[in-house]
Amino acid sequence: MDSRGLHLSFLLLSLSSTLLLCSACPMLCSCMYQGGGNVTGLRLVACKDPAIVMIPTDLPLDTVKLRLQRTSVVRVPKASFSALGQLMYLWLTYNSITTLHPRSFANLSALHELRLDGNLLSMFPWDALRDTPSLRTLVLHNNRLTRVPVQAARFLGNVTYLDLSSNRLNTLPNEMIAALSFYPPFNPAEPQRRVVLGLQDNMWVCDCRLALLLELSRGTVSNLVLLDQYLVCSGPKDLSGVPFQGVELPHCVKPSVLTSTTKIVTPLGSNVIMRCEATGFPTPVLIWIKSAGPDINSTACCGDINTTALKEKLPRRLPSFLQSSPQVGIRWSVISLSGVSYRHAGEYRCRAHNMAGSSEASISLEVVGVIAKKLALKKLNNSSPPYIPPPNRPSVSNSFPRRYTNTSKTGRDQVRSDKTKWNKMRAQQIN
Repeated sequence: MDSRGLHLSFLLLSLSSTLLLCSACPMLCSCMYQGGGNVTGLRLVACKDPAIVMIPTDLPLDTVKLRLQRTSVVRVPKASFSALGQLMYLWLTYNSITTLHPRSFANLSALHELRLDGNLLSMFPWDALRDTPSLRTLVLHNNRLTRVPVQAARFLGNVTYLDLSSNRLNTLPNEMIAALSFYPPFNPAEPQRRVVLGLQDNMWVCDCRLALLLELSRGTVSNLVLLDQYLVCSGPKDLSGVPFQGVELPHCVKPSVLTSTTKIVTPLGSNVIMRCEATGFPTPVLIWIKSAGPDINSTACCGDINTTALKEKLPRRLPSFLQSSPQVGIRWSVISLSGVSYRHAGEYRCRAHNMAGSSEASISLEVVGVIAKKLALKKLNNSSPPYIPPPNRPSVSNSFPRRYTNTSKTGRDQVRSDKTKWNKMRAQQIN
């Protein structure tokens, strides 16, 4: 056989291997073509046996629609379907799935529909959707989801059918609602699409976080279509059982914080009061945090004293001396520092938080009045105390004269000797 014959044989062998991979069907699964034969039809693979405990690894490479239903699969590992570049419909419904890897759907750029109904998911890896830019339908019905994070909004811009019904949700971020393609302002350059949203059978808490959704659900010209129009509040207590259509809610407002000053310079031993005020809706909660200590290299504070006492674990929360809310949407707080020392110096932050977010403002406290020279401290500590005469004895005028202590060791020994002689002479005079 010449070289051309060998080359042709190799091509035929490669082609037959590829066809075998495309046509092979995993054990416990069924494979078929929809809409025609193996040339014009679309490959459908269905795996519905409870004996299946793992995602099959030998799925046909030309699979367009995969149904993995009512199996015992618990987790979906990384890149479980990465070899299926033509996959457009992925149904992983009514299994026992509790965990999805953040890259479970890697290389599924053609995927249009992802269904995960009837599983045990308490958390969904929303960033996994970055691998599915063509996704239009996402169904998470009948799981155990308790929240949808704000960052989910980044991956839902092309989704036109989102079913979150029959979970354990109590709110939705306004950012997620605004990210869906129906939300105004509409782009006049793009055709407007309706978005179908399934929210029924959740434990909705009707507060300001749902204000945008409630407004849109009542709109007459909205491009939002609810699978179930009769949504009901589960909380708070005064709104329990009230339909969405009968609730008027104000929008959440992120807190804004204002302090009485930005910097305080105070003498050692004084009393200091710091005050801050926050506005927002709902009424913010305020806390004080000491975030930084004194600058130990500052000559005005700590350069000439022992800094061990100044060290503390930061940041740390401080108790409020006084806190009040004179009206809805406003709260102010005061902290008081008595007899301030150098350890009180540093940065104090007033932090406000509510459902819409958090913000903070800071006050810098500087303590002044430090003894500038170590030598002065030594003189003060080493000077001799004044003489105190015994009771009922005549007083002897003047104690031994004080001497400067910043002398050599020989000089200090002479001072002690002179002092001893002086005390003996004084004792003889008294006796």
